[in-house]
Amino acid sequence: MGSEDNNSGESKFGFKDKEKAEETLQLLESHDMQYRKLTVRGLLGRAKRVLSMTKAADKVKNINEAIEVFEKWLEENGGGAANKNAKTDGDDKVETVPGLGFKDKEAAERTLKILEGRDPEYQKLAVKGLIGSSKRVLSGTKNEDKIKAIKEGVQILEDFLEKFERDNLIRLNKAYLQYSIISKLPEPNDELAAEFLSAYSGEKAKGNYKHLRTMYPKDDDETSWDIIRNKNVNELCEEMKKDDLKLFKENGEPSDIHLKLIHWAYSPQPDKLKKYIETLSTKAEKRKSAADSSDSDGGEVKKQRIESDD
Repeated sequence: MGSEDNNSGESKFGFKDKEKAEETLQLLESHDMQYRKLTVRGLLGRAKRVLSMTKAADKVKNINEAIEVFEKWLEENGGGAANKNAKTDGDDKVETVPGLGFKDKEAAERTLKILEGRDPEYQKLAVKGLIGSSKRVLSGTKNEDKIKAIKEGVQILEDFLEKFERDNLIRLNKAYLQYSIISKLPEPNDELAAEFLSAYSGEKAKGNYKHLRTMYPKDDDETSWDIIRNKNVNELCEEMKKDDLKLFKENGEPSDIHLKLIHWAYSPQPDKLKKYIETLSTKAEKRKSAADSSDSDGGEVKKQRIESDD
């Protein structure tokens, strides 16, 4: 059963509140940087999953504060640490979504417009990052008109963030399935979904969904793949809810509409889906083993016949 702390055997690490997150970072100081990053990212992912299922306002507030602690630590250590892990850190080097800013009211409003339809998780991180940058800019600005304009822009971003956290909009985040899971299932018939998966697994993205924020379909150079993906996922989820459709068939296979969701890199029940994929792998291994055994037995019989004839 899930909990607000790490339940993988390392209960000393957790995210139930700000204090627990800070204690976790202190405990991790004795480990090497690669381990620390992987652990913090893992805790951050679990915290967001727990948050998406939490309704109690006080728990939402506490977990959000813990998430802030981890995100700040990653921001400070994720890309520039001396003991850098090329595999985990290199994948995070993605192009910045253009047009985001805070220099005045118009820039802030344009920012929120650009963020519409994107992953809620990214919306929050982008706005928090801009607010943090604004503080550094303000500290070095003396022009009163510029200061006034920046503060007006920042106020719009802060209002957005306050509403975002008050309404717990992070619960609407649709986490991406790894392409390695999707590739084990039948390919999509829908051309746009097929193009999306090609982009997701292709040379630029290489299975890193963050790249999709600045990638576009061949026939649309205005709407990025992350927005298109979220639109299709949300429409399919609404269709499921309206018609009370099931995610899995009786034999454990994903239903038709679930498969459509999977082709947009999403599953409401990823753990159950992974177990189904594991059963497919197990069955394939058994068939291969049986075939190998049959070939071996057949060869032995043939050999015995030849020896008998001699």
